[in-house]
Amino acid sequence: MTTFSRRAFLKLSGVTLAGAALASRHPRFEPPWPQGPAVRLGRGVITLVGRPPVVSRPHPEGKLLYNLDEDQVVPIRREVVGLGVLPHNHIWFELDDGFVYSSYLQPVMNLPNTPLTTIPADGVWSEVSIPYVDALAEPTPGAALVYRLYYSTVFKIVDVVPAADGAVWYRVYDENDNRMYAPAHAFRPIPDDELTPISPTVDPASKTVVVYMKEQALSAFEGAVEVFRARISSGSFFFGDDGTTLLNGTPNGPHPIWSKRFSRHMIGGTVEDGYDLPGIGWVAYFAANGAALHSTYWHNDFGRPKSHGCLNCRPEDAKWLFRWTMPQVPYEPGDVTVDWVNRGTTVDIREGI
Repeated sequence: MTTFSRRAFLKLSGVTLAGAALASRHPRFEPPWPQGPAVRLGRGVITLVGRPPVVSRPHPEGKLLYNLDEDQVVPIRREVVGLGVLPHNHIWFELDDGFVYSSYLQPVMNLPNTPLTTIPADGVWSEVSIPYVDALAEPTPGAALVYRLYYSTVFKIVDVVPAADGAVWYRVYDENDNRMYAPAHAFRPIPDDELTPISPTVDPASKTVVVYMKEQALSAFEGAVEVFRARISSGSFFFGDDGTTLLNGTPNGPHPIWSKRFSRHMIGGTVEDGYDLPGIGWVAYFAANGAALHSTYWHNDFGRPKSHGCLNCRPEDAKWLFRWTMPQVPYEPGDVTVDWVNRGTTVDIREGI
């Protein structure tokens, strides 16, 4: 998992008001956002350089035009190849009036949904399908903010709640017992047939995920045939308890997947340097230290180490791997844990190709 300072985390969560004030300088980026499956959008994310810079050309020395704010949503015209700020990525997003390095924007869409009128007793799995939505302590505007929920995050919806103004809200389940409500249009119900296993007739013993740490990439193999490849972000290096040994939290060698979950609220670190991330989707644990393959929404910087040890994946890549790897996960309850005898697909961590 990527670490944030407490100050940065509060900014990301929308708790401070500075971002809202600064965003007013560019009202064309404010809601209502353009919507539809053909509309590409990007959401500004926290970066080492601060607020994402918009520059005059796709080059680190492009003239600074202005800065986006965290969570500011912008239309993306197209992707272009320029000179990357970092050597692992040379893709930039062209906006209407400049260019943003692609690592600084989360690709998002704005696809509102028709609210459900009833929810089954076991609930319905869903994903946030708009750039973000604020989850509140009560189903009414102005209630206390609990979390900001971001595009592609995965949650179980457990109740439909009509609001006093006629809007429909959902009760959003969180395994850490946070009471959360959010407008229903922000959530796309995930049907169970969308999560059917991939290549279910292939011998499970022939499936292997190989991770190449040097290349920051992984491949899925069925026997000797590579059937999938994706960039990842593995554990970033830090000093161990002895103060001299460099560790990265991603353990080398082969490890069987032992537990999988549709969604996980991950919390760790310290007040000054920690993370608190609800709705992480398509989680597959493979190591005793808690390292997992999972979806990532807080950065778009795949191709270099950034996590505490997990393997960060693009949401669509994490979902594919979740469906392809063993063990299979039933829609209800949406998680499974196996023993050593029935262990799942091997994740083999290697130094390089």
